[in-house]
Amino acid sequence: MIPDIEYSHKLMIGLGSQHAYRSIIPPHTHSRAQLLYASEGAIRVYTYDHVWIVPPQCALWIPAQVEHSVVSLSEVQLSTVLIDKKAADSLGEQCFIVRISKLLRELVLRFNQLDNFHIHESTQTDEIEQALQLLIFNEIKQASTFPIVIPWPKDARLIQMCEALLETPDNPKDLNLWADYIGTSSRTLIRLFQKETGLNYRAWVQQMHIALALGKLSRGESIAKIASALGYNSSSAFSAMFKKYLGESPQHFRKD
Repeated sequence: MIPDIEYSHKLMIGLGSQHAYRSIIPPHTHSRAQLLYASEGAIRVYTYDHVWIVPPQCALWIPAQVEHSVVSLSEVQLSTVLIDKKAADSLGEQCFIVRISKLLRELVLRFNQLDNFHIHESTQTDEIEQALQLLIFNEIKQASTFPIVIPWPKDARLIQMCEALLETPDNPKDLNLWADYIGTSSRTLIRLFQKETGLNYRAWVQQMHIALALGKLSRGESIAKIASALGYNSSSAFSAMFKKYLGESPQHFRKD
């Protein structure tokens, strides 16, 4: 069901909310595009064919009418903005991770606080709101993005497997063990995993590790600690994998 607020003629609408650890926002859609941003805490978002591990200082861009659900990985404050579909169409029809600059963060937080100012309606408040909308939209269009896309399977056995991998990323297990676990042969599992996700098992695990590592880097964890948490035998092995996918070492990424 689409909230009445979404039928506004405004370019942008703020939608803030608080969520407890492990709470779930069930599958739903919006008639507008959405910048889904956890200004506090961490979230995981499921769309029809992907799972999105949204790092701190990042948000997920979700086009209009894309069904999604949200899992809170901690206590979470969502500071969301909903953007008019026609304006948002210029950003395409696919979800993607947006890096939130300090300026964009402050603009989004201020925009979500505007209801506090509307108690005393004034022309100046309306002008501020319109200016914030234009600035936020411009910042979104210019924001850096991350090419981290984790395909999500439809097969119930693979969903169980991938959920377990997300919960224990340091123990990806050999495919033969997974085959025994879900009751199939390793050859069948290899074919099924490729068919369902478009990636081989190793590439999927590495994509997941990159997404998790971005969050850990943002929180200031050491390279050695991150490598250990993700099951790598050494910092150099983890750094080589990271550089292969993002084109720079985790050390340089953190400085940037």
